[in-house]
Amino acid sequence: MGYLIDIDGTLMNTNLANVGAPELIKELNYDSTKYLLMTNSIKSPDVQIGRLRNAGIEVRDRSIINPIVAINEYIKAKGIEKARIIGTEAEICQVDVLNVESDPEIVILLDFEKGNKGYKDLQNVIDDMEKGIEVITASQSRYYFKSGNKTIDTGAFVGLLENVSGKKIVNFGKPSKTYFDIAANILNEEIARIYVVGDDWSTDIKGANDWGAKSILVKSGKYVEGDEEKEVPDLLVNNLLDIKRNHRTIAST
Repeated sequence: MGYLIDIDGTLMNTNLANVGAPELIKELNYDSTKYLLMTNSIKSPDVQIGRLRNAGIEVRDRSIINPIVAINEYIKAKGIEKARIIGTEAEICQVDVLNVESDPEIVILLDFEKGNKGYKDLQNVIDDMEKGIEVITASQSRYYFKSGNKTIDTGAFVGLLENVSGKKIVNFGKPSKTYFDIAANILNEEIARIYVVGDDWSTDIKGANDWGAKSILVKSGKYVEGDEEKEVPDLLVNNLLDIKRNHRTIAST
């Protein structure tokens, strides 16, 4: 068996460890249990591991899955060497292909906002789509809140591009099946033997249930009373100590 455990809201509250997070990870390390820590953030895995360890959560090396990790697994399997990548230099350097201005084998949408990408970039992507070049994205989130105001996110541009082209852009972030399938491949575990642990009923729990994994909803982070009725988890827990205490029982099922 194995675990897919959400980071922000589940293991972490900003830069602090949530109740039971250090103890649960210590238990999984001790038992040599397979796990990946999942996030939709495209900060580098090294940055995420540093955050976790600074909070006292001693995670293993190479234990992070995010959209760029999933994208790298995908392009490696397809033998892709050149891509048009929309994002910042800090994001582009994490992708294991050459970033090109013309004749890409694939287009990868990471971020429009931080690099102030605009019309020309969108038109280049449309031109690539018209040529039959595959376009994939790290996110389908249409907006997020900054200083209390809605800020346009990558998913808004994904919707625009799909609308103009009439073609589907595959999402490599959760709760997409693609994201979870790649996680299962990295874990080398059957989906039915994977427990997805998270605080968000709409991504973590629904994503797990639709995928065919077991789901554990934690009363932390985004959780509000009644979320377990919106998407029923296999297990509802108050905090990660509840999972730590029952880990041996969970592992034997």
